Amino acid sequence: MKAKTIIIYDLKEKDNKERTRILQKLYGHREKSNYDYSYARKGLFDEFEIQRERKTVLNFKNKEDLAKVAEILKKLNVKFEIAKV
Repeated sequence: MKAKTIIIYDLKEKDNKERTRILQKLYGHREKSNYDYSYARKGLFDEFEIQRERKTVLNFKNKEDLAKVAEILKKLNVKFEIAKV
């Protein structure tokens, strides 16, 4: 069985507005205008090979992606932990 490397992050200390802003930056979102326009905004995680196991658990295939995602989470002041399973 191959070992997996995961990141577990925590947003419990953030208020709803900040939590939503962080999740939109990480995963992207869709914006709608008043004139029936729809924009798909890409997230920071779109360029990485990440499998989202649960709401706050990310599974990685590449070790290089792990370091980059950890740096992104540090910049956003998100608490996280790296674990090997």
